[in-house]
Amino acid sequence: MNTRFLLFCLLTLVFMSGCQRDDICPESADITPFLILRFYDIEDQQLAKAPQNLSIREVGDDTTYVSIRSNSSTLTYFRYSQDSIAIPLRTDSGETNLEFILNTAETLEEGEDPDEDEDEENPQNTDILRFSYTVEEEYLNRACAYKANYIGLKVNLERGEDDSWIQNIQILETNIDDQNNAHVSIFF
Repeated sequence: MNTRFLLFCLLTLVFMSGCQRDDICPESADITPFLILRFYDIEDQQLAKAPQNLSIREVGDDTTYVSIRSNSSTLTYFRYSQDSIAIPLRTDSGETNLEFILNTAETLEEGEDPDEDEDEENPQNTDILRFSYTVEEEYLNRACAYKANYIGLKVNLERGEDDSWIQNIQILETNIDDQNNAHVSIFF
């Protein structure tokens, strides 16, 4: 009887040690970080400055603008005017190419005429930023799986046909493994 009880306890211990908590990834777990960009005034480089009516989309996609989702809402970068943004980088390749469009024109309903005065005062201006990096996957756990970290970030500015509104770019963090601080500063 002692042998059976001991065997039962041993099997129970082996079985219980293989169990984990829940297979639900907690909200507090690390996730693949967004690239944090901060915009500054070129004249006073300590002064944060919001680009007006900024829109961001992938190069070659004229209809879909970059979006980020949270639990309760989706933020689309179309005519956005804040001094910092968080953008997703591609995890399936080592490069993300984005158009940053300053003074994006309003979307007009069919038959509606554009406001010509607005276009003359603040013409739309497009610059292309090419972000290159190495994707390094980090295993978190069974429930959360992997997160991607971006190593060796480089940024190349491609000036548009309509001159460049971005005057300078400064990379603050070349390795992107969290989204607590800004990674890139853009001066205009």
